[in-house]
Amino acid sequence: MRILSLLLALAGMLAAAPGGANDVVRLVVPFSAGGPVDQVARILAPGLEAALGATVVVENRGGAGGTVGTNYVAKSPPDGRTVLMATSGFVISSQTTANLPYDPHKDLEPIALVGQVQTLLVVRPTLGVNSLAELVKLAKSGQPLSFGSTGVGGTMHIGGELLNRAAGIHALHVPYRGAAPAITALMGGEVDMVNADVPVLQPYVKSGRVKALVIYDTKRSVELPDVPDAVEAGYPQLLMSNWYSAMVPAGTPEAAKQKLEQAFLAAIHSPAIAQRLSEAGLRGPMGTADFRKKLDAEFARWVPFLRETGLSAK
Repeated sequence: MRILSLLLALAGMLAAAPGGANDVVRLVVPFSAGGPVDQVARILAPGLEAALGATVVVENRGGAGGTVGTNYVAKSPPDGRTVLMATSGFVISSQTTANLPYDPHKDLEPIALVGQVQTLLVVRPTLGVNSLAELVKLAKSGQPLSFGSTGVGGTMHIGGELLNRAAGIHALHVPYRGAAPAITALMGGEVDMVNADVPVLQPYVKSGRVKALVIYDTKRSVELPDVPDAVEAGYPQLLMSNWYSAMVPAGTPEAAKQKLEQAFLAAIHSPAIAQRLSEAGLRGPMGTADFRKKLDAEFARWVPFLRETGLSAK
């Protein structure tokens, strides 16, 4: 009887693992179609189909800064067939969103980190500064400064407040309805600076419409090698990146999680997909164990920061 029970349990785990011509795996993007998360999901989908032997459907469920789609996955059957494309906003929203309908620590489990994108700080050229040191000096001289963002609690907002804290300055936060309007406002002189993903700002830097000051990282950008990193700029605590990952509902069988992890890593490292992810600025993928450690470290870092800066809704 014991052997029979073990065989039945194993059969159940294998049945729960995604794979097979008739299987459909839903890759849920908690944002609208066309955005960077959606683009990454669609880059990955063909590679995941090949690795899983199943149909992979990208499903957009936007709303409430990503919490609608995240909650949908958290409440989905834990069978390995519904996967969340989570970003660094997953950690931020755990504090900035009141009455979160899911528990980010208990309701979802990590599968893989697809990659991380470096953050860049830029200013309007007419501000007349050429380095972070000059920007800080200007701020401390009494010159009012402002930064644009995608809205309260977004990564661009957090990046601005991180600069305020690291440099001991007070730049005013001005929210917009997206990254594009914030960048347009910067070029129009409505705000003095913005921070965003390197690939988003790179074209504006190359054309001279904005001035790049610092990469929020311990190393320079491959795309913008002339821009100093945070350590070189003298502010080693100015560290931040946007990351993209895969997560599943808690309780998903180990066999299903392992198969998904293997599929994601196979897709990420396949030459064609690896090149497209690199072109999008994503680097440094991780498997489940390393991603879990990073996720724990992200919570340990950002939860106190958000509470100390008054951005936490809890």
